[in-house]
Amino acid sequence: MSTVGRQMAAAEPATSFAANDVEFLNLMGNLEGPRGFGTVTDFAPALPARPLTEMTLAEVLVYQREIRSMGTISSAVGRYQFIYLTLRDLVETHDISDALVFDAEVQTYLARFLMHQCGFYARDTPVLQLGNCLASVWAALPLVSGPLRGESAYSEDGINKAFVSPDVVIEVLRSRFEW
Repeated sequence: MSTVGRQMAAAEPATSFAANDVEFLNLMGNLEGPRGFGTVTDFAPALPARPLTEMTLAEVLVYQREIRSMGTISSAVGRYQFIYLTLRDLVETHDISDALVFDAEVQTYLARFLMHQCGFYARDTPVLQLGNCLASVWAALPLVSGPLRGESAYSEDGINKAFVSPDVVIEVLRSRFEW
């Protein structure tokens, strides 16, 4: 187990990550943070002093607070575009050390918590329910059912939109337990 893995072990969720989540992580990550793990929202009025992937979680949260105080409309950072409130809540709720570096491993670990909260790792979670829950977490994903099918759950803000079809998301979610 890596050093970071050992540091994060105490914060493991109650359920293991047994589903094949790589396809979904790649789909969502490429939509949300196409420039990779160091992606900073295009709305940021200032860039961090050094690459996000070299900063600790505590430093990233300070940076996000700073750009929020400057009036930015988004504090999203990283490949999975964690906004300040989401990142802060993940660290606090799951007792994750804010001394961990916000690198690829930590970002993916945090994304898996959000996926878990939607039922991604439970075989019995209905795909449409799962897809809509994930769309409520990541604005680039479309709602997969309902009157706003195909739109971002946040499209009413005039900024966010879905960048993939509902059918693509549904197929990726359906295949998560196929080996």
